Amino acid sequence: MKQITYSILIFLFLLIVILPLPAAALESSDGRDVQIQCPFPGIVLEAGESAEFALTVTNNGNEYPKKVWVETFGESSKWEYRFLNGETEITRTSIAKGTSQNIRFIVETSSDAPVGEYQIKVHIGDGYCWLYTDISKTHAGERGILKLTTVNELGEAIKGATVTVMQGKTTKPVMEITTSNDGKIRSELPHGEYTLHIDKKGYHSALPVEVKVNSGLETDAGNIVLEKMNIAVEVSYKTLSITTSIGKNPVFEVKLRNIGRADSMFTLHSTNLPDNWYTRFKESENSPESLSEIFMYAGEEKTLYLEVIPSYGEETGDYTITSVVTSPIGDDYDQKLDITLRGDYTLKIYPDKYRYELKKGDKVDFDVRLKNTGSAGSLSNIKPEISAPEGWKATISPKTIASLEPGESDTISVTLIPPSSIAASEYKITLKVTSDQVETSDDFRVVVKESSIVAILGILMLVGVGVGVWYAFRKHQRR
Repeated sequence: MKQITYSILIFLFLLIVILPLPAAALESSDGRDVQIQCPFPGIVLEAGESAEFALTVTNNGNEYPKKVWVETFGESSKWEYRFLNGETEITRTSIAKGTSQNIRFIVETSSDAPVGEYQIKVHIGDGYCWLYTDISKTHAGERGILKLTTVNELGEAIKGATVTVMQGKTTKPVMEITTSNDGKIRSELPHGEYTLHIDKKGYHSALPVEVKVNSGLETDAGNIVLEKMNIAVEVSYKTLSITTSIGKNPVFEVKLRNIGRADSMFTLHSTNLPDNWYTRFKESENSPESLSEIFMYAGEEKTLYLEVIPSYGEETGDYTITSVVTSPIGDDYDQKLDITLRGDYTLKIYPDKYRYELKKGDKVDFDVRLKNTGSAGSLSNIKPEISAPEGWKATISPKTIASLEPGESDTISVTLIPPSSIAASEYKITLKVTSDQVETSDDFRVVVKESSIVAILGILMLVGVGVGVWYAFRKHQRR
């Protein structure tokens, strides 16, 4: 019987030793040299936020330095922890025997931590304390926001800097972003740690920047300073693509700014031109003179115009050239420019003649030929209309032409009838033709003459007046 009792006691002793005590029984280290107390050991927060615990450490043993460390479990092992004395991070304590010291303990949770309660065991010397963080909301699966600003030595924003985002040991960038006019970027990235490489022509590259992007949160890498080179130019274009009609020369507006420390002469030219194409840089858009180089003082800014001259009779299509500005030390600042040549829409009016004569009471009929002389495509819904003086009647047949392909023509008939009371004179008639793509117009002259009967009556009246005068003269002569 005693043997059974001893066996039961031994079993219960082993059970107590092997099985962990409930958390409530382990929250403090009473009876040890170091005692850690926390008035509020449990904090509710959102994933990605930081929690701060106020610890009071009492030393009842020797004054030797005692290491501080954290024991974590599961998901909390990914978090970051810091012990602070005020704002100074510490790794050991040396507290006088019988005294106490307040320590700040910071827990930085991961933004992708699942919802739930997490236990953390804080150790200082042989003392320990259990703490609890309750994650009420997670950002797992969300993308984080990366922000930064590129500036020069004076704190001025640098636009157009390239930010290359790398991750791990891969050689392929996660993404490349260009800073805006205010030198800023704001871009989404998956949760993780990244290395940023920031470059800009005319500036020395910045040192790589290590950042950690948290799901659902913003990470601000701050101001990244790029130092100017001695000789450098900033080249910007108002547009990188122009669409124009065949026969017209596209003109690109170019701004140059000497961002170097020294006055410099920069060379201007173009490469990758199609056969028989030419370009020229000019100081004004309509200037007949071209530039091959330009001198600029440090900090000076100038606007130039790059005129592109396609070959005569070039076909429609998309073309690309490269504009190049070269510094005195041989650095090329090149930019690809896209040009689209398209055909133009042109509708021509071909009348039989531009001057017609008619007598009062008569009408005039004439034909007008309409032709699509453009190369862009067909003209549709073509409608002619007449603009004549008040009282005139005008008819056109047909009133609408459905379409004309390039090179095709069609004829319309025009009839004009002046009012019966019209005075003999010359009148202007305008023919306007519209389509869905283009419109055109042309003017005609119509000369209205007196009718033949009126002319005869006028002659007879003149003869009668003459006879009367002669008769009167003869009668008075006899007297």
